Amino acid sequence: MMTDLPAFKKLLLHICCGPCAMWPLERLLEEGVDVTLLFYNPNIQPGVEWERRHENAVKVADHYRLPLIARGCSLAEEWLRRADEGANRCRYCYQMRLTCVAQEAEEGGFDAISTTLLVSPYQDRQMILEAGERAVQSKAVSFIPYDWRDGYRKGQGMARDLGLYRQKYCGCLVSLEESRFADAIKEEHKRLALRDSLRSGPFNP
Repeated sequence: MMTDLPAFKKLLLHICCGPCAMWPLERLLEEGVDVTLLFYNPNIQPGVEWERRHENAVKVADHYRLPLIARGCSLAEEWLRRADEGANRCRYCYQMRLTCVAQEAEEGGFDAISTTLLVSPYQDRQMILEAGERAVQSKAVSFIPYDWRDGYRKGQGMARDLGLYRQKYCGCLVSLEESRFADAIKEEHKRLALRDSLRSGPFNP
């Protein structure tokens, strides 16, 4: 863990998914950090995928016995409107989420925020750092720029051992179409949607 980070007392940690939270939480709890998790990811689409990743966030919170706050839902329209914006779509995605985290932190009495996005070597770290700093401007909250990338593979192994779902695309429908696993993922979504519809349907004896 970096040693030149701002001092703080209570951290509100944005959790993008279960697997990405494993290594950061190992390190934070090892350091004795008072951490609460916030699941706010309207970029996760479609709705069945949002539910699946939220369920795994709950598993992680239960595993570490940490409080978890969940906000929002899947908002595909916001990302589909930006389908042709390239990097600006990702910038919007980071900024929207971290701005919500900063607002929640200020209202909830936290004095710092960070995000498990910072564990992934596949995310745009510089863009995340810029979004985090913008999110806390004019707020009595610090953005903590952790660098957990050295533990990414270990965290994925821990997620596998815990039986967590490990997704194969970033989150939005645009990234789903770009995934080489797109066809298999869509079939899985259909299966999950059917399962959920059967669970919520009328009881037929």
